[in-house]
Amino acid sequence: MAHAASDAIRSGWNLSSRHVGFLLFLGVATSGPALGRLSIDDGHLVITTPVAKLLDGDQPLLDIPLSSNVLIDVGTHRESTFLQRLRSDPTAWVIAFEPDYLHYAHHLVNHAHPHLILINAAVGNSSRGWSTLYRWAYAGEEWRFNSGAKTQMGSLLQADPSKHLAAHETMQVAVVSLRDILAVLPDRVQILKIDVQGADLEVVKSAGTELRRVDRIVMEIPNDTPRPVYSGQHTRKETEEYLEHLGFRHERCWAISRAEHDCVYARSEAWIELPSQAECFPSNRTRRLFDRWRAIIDYICSAKQYPCESDTEPEVKMLWIETLCCGKLVPEYTCFGRKRRPSYETCCLAPYLTSIGYPKPGIIAGTSPS
Repeated sequence: MAHAASDAIRSGWNLSSRHVGFLLFLGVATSGPALGRLSIDDGHLVITTPVAKLLDGDQPLLDIPLSSNVLIDVGTHRESTFLQRLRSDPTAWVIAFEPDYLHYAHHLVNHAHPHLILINAAVGNSSRGWSTLYRWAYAGEEWRFNSGAKTQMGSLLQADPSKHLAAHETMQVAVVSLRDILAVLPDRVQILKIDVQGADLEVVKSAGTELRRVDRIVMEIPNDTPRPVYSGQHTRKETEEYLEHLGFRHERCWAISRAEHDCVYARSEAWIELPSQAECFPSNRTRRLFDRWRAIIDYICSAKQYPCESDTEPEVKMLWIETLCCGKLVPEYTCFGRKRRPSYETCCLAPYLTSIGYPKPGIIAGTSPS
């Protein structure tokens, strides 16, 4: 009897393990209360569970209305970037991925939404259908789940030895390809957001030819100096050359840390032409405004509302003027002139993100739109 059960498990795993991500969806097409499927793969006991309903038909598709604005969030962490969009846009649907079970469970309990399909898996290329996820912490510090601190990192990549990171814990996680996800969507994807700690380009590559269905990509890009945080992490040049080859044009970047930027790339038909940094904040006007508003800047520094730089280099002056103008702390006409081109809407990060359907709470100022 035990042998029969074991044979049944093995016979149920008659597809290559590289299809495990697709089976996550195919499993929901079975009738009855399918709660899970056991299989054996490479010395591991594997369970496959349904995550979303598929429509009946010649081609399996997720049960999402054709008129929906579909958003994909790869690497949700504790909460999806698109939660605000879900709450304000009744046509929005989000397909989200988070491999760390603690973050996945936190999101499931605290941020469930009828238009959110949350999948406990990583996205990328894996011949096995699973990989090792590392919880990284800086040397001497612990990895904390709910701290929001810099120690809270998880990646499929090894850390660069020069970064003094230690693996607090490792775990085996499912890895699905973006190609299989895109293949079961009924329409185009408005935004693909990727934040997977160094392996972002691998997510894009896993889409294959199905990437043609994506209009805009928002992803983390490393600063090549200093060295990237993770070993094997693609450089900005490599990433942008690959995306350009696939028809995606750079639209805008903004700093999220000293090591990384978030950058937006769009297909030609969706791409927005933005004014350059020099057009938005010309050096001569920046100097004049900085001198005019020096009392305001000194007051803000004394009140410790912002981290303040002690020097007044041109870059620092520009950052102050951008913060004051884009934060609407000073009259708009004094920032951009009365002709309004360039303008707050074209130069500042918050209105730009809203215009592409990617609002992020707390953002009041961006960096260079060039």
